Amino acid sequence: MIARSLVAAVASVTAVAGPTVVAKIPVSATAQPCAAQAGGRYVWVSEYGQPYVLRIDPRTNKVVGKSGVGLGACALSPGAGSMWVEDTNSATVSRVSLSTGRRTAAIHVGISPQDITFAYGTAWVSTQATGDLERIDPARNKVVKRWRFSGATGVVAAFGSVWVTGSNGVLRIDPATNKVLATVPTEAAAVWTAASDDAVWVTGFAGLVRIDPQTNSVVKTIPLGGNVLGDPDVIGGDVWVPEPRTNMIAVVEPSTNAVVRTIHAGRGPFVLNQIGGEAWVPSWKGRDIWRIKP
Repeated sequence: MIARSLVAAVASVTAVAGPTVVAKIPVSATAQPCAAQAGGRYVWVSEYGQPYVLRIDPRTNKVVGKSGVGLGACALSPGAGSMWVEDTNSATVSRVSLSTGRRTAAIHVGISPQDITFAYGTAWVSTQATGDLERIDPARNKVVKRWRFSGATGVVAAFGSVWVTGSNGVLRIDPATNKVLATVPTEAAAVWTAASDDAVWVTGFAGLVRIDPQTNSVVKTIPLGGNVLGDPDVIGGDVWVPEPRTNMIAVVEPSTNAVVRTIHAGRGPFVLNQIGGEAWVPSWKGRDIWRIKP
């Protein structure tokens, strides 16, 4: 009896300590919610299937408003009093006021923009079909600089630099000088990005790649079962990698470079974002947004 009680107690502690789904926020069946970001009092969620960005009150987990943007909205990033939204199918970046919720600009960029990131006082966007990284001046709402990089996809700002993925690896750019600091080759095409305290993480066809920013080199490639991988983020010190086809999230521990658990998510999790210490995971093929506490 004592042994059974001990086992039950251990199981209970383990269950409490593990990730917990704290909310599933419903959206319309045609929304195709893609990505989430905090901005002002709300969490903003892009709709790939409809030309809108939703505003969600995180205190009530309810949609309280929406803003019109371009077609195929996905990545979004706050900065300069605005939410910047990548409109994949319109070849634009929408700028939406955080205070009014109105779109104040539609900035023309290259074909198939894939990842918008506001950092170092400016907006950066990759354009996969055109094959470049573009820098947008928020004072003019205009592209002021381009770097050619085949298959440009993921963008992350970390370690004083902007990192963009592409067909040939990862490009590192100094935002102060606009100079290319390094090109980091990867085993296969690099796709999506995240950054932890001491590494840049890149998903691709080879798995999850760890890049050391001190040496600008790949130090580890972690296979993830050949799954198609989405856009990761760092949650509670671990790298959470969405797997859209399996409806799962692989959690990689940086200290061991190993998958320590997998978490069930909604249908087709594609972009995962850390907001307030939680993972916000829109169900790109479903009709809800999951909030998961690590």
